[in-house]
Amino acid sequence: MGRRVRRGAGKKMVQLRDDSFVEKIMYRLVRKHISGTTMSSALGRARELNSKKLHVSITFLSNGITTKSRAKYVTTTYLELIRQISRLGLKASVQAPLAQLGLTIDSATAAENLGEIIRTGNRHGVFVWAELPPGASLPAAELGSARGLGLAAPAAEIARLAREHRHVRAFKAIFGADDGKDVGEALLRQLKSMPGSSGNRALLSAPDGVVSRILNDGKQGRQMIFEFRLGESAKRMRRLARRGARMSVYLPFGKDWQAYAMTNVPEGYMRFIAGRLLGEAGSGGTGV
Repeated sequence: MGRRVRRGAGKKMVQLRDDSFVEKIMYRLVRKHISGTTMSSALGRARELNSKKLHVSITFLSNGITTKSRAKYVTTTYLELIRQISRLGLKASVQAPLAQLGLTIDSATAAENLGEIIRTGNRHGVFVWAELPPGASLPAAELGSARGLGLAAPAAEIARLAREHRHVRAFKAIFGADDGKDVGEALLRQLKSMPGSSGNRALLSAPDGVVSRILNDGKQGRQMIFEFRLGESAKRMRRLARRGARMSVYLPFGKDWQAYAMTNVPEGYMRFIAGRLLGEAGSGGTGV
């Protein structure tokens, strides 16, 4: 329950809600963008999307990795996720942010944990995307030649990473809400110069202009995987499917979903959520 705070004699008392109240409302409003808080919820959603002929890329939402023990816990979660993907025969990859694996602690910790994830992925036939924060590189040079590994990074970082890690054959460009036309144009030029076989390139949340340019280039279009965040426009995906585009869905799960929702749920929908939160809190938040 909330607690009451007296504002003065003879005046109304305002009831302040616990944080859990707001969190429950927010989760109810953003849950179409999150597969759930548990691994089983993510695996179930992956099976559902596979039935619609969609590949998925699953990531575990875990914030505030400041100790080696916590980084090891996250690593163990990814190892189990890989085993379950293989056991269930899902068409899925995993995407592990290096910040979760200990990169903010030291590079050796991140390298050790990522190496274990890659080896497990190879044993079970599950592809691994290592997600790099802005300005970062692989924490160990030998990881660049590992099979079954791709690098996911902000779109503006792909050109640099392709130069630094020439043995890596798979790159995923992650577009942010603030990425303008210049970022997309620079990436398109870089993609044309990158060697590699079909299926080694992916775009996450790419703007329509970039997607259209690539689809209009027959070779680039055949090689590219267009990835959408869970909850993005199904109409847009159907339109691309009719053009023969290869598509995937980015599937996050975990209890630390708040930061992901704030940065990745579309701005217009976040304004709607803010209005709903204020409305819900206001309707039940005052008492006499």
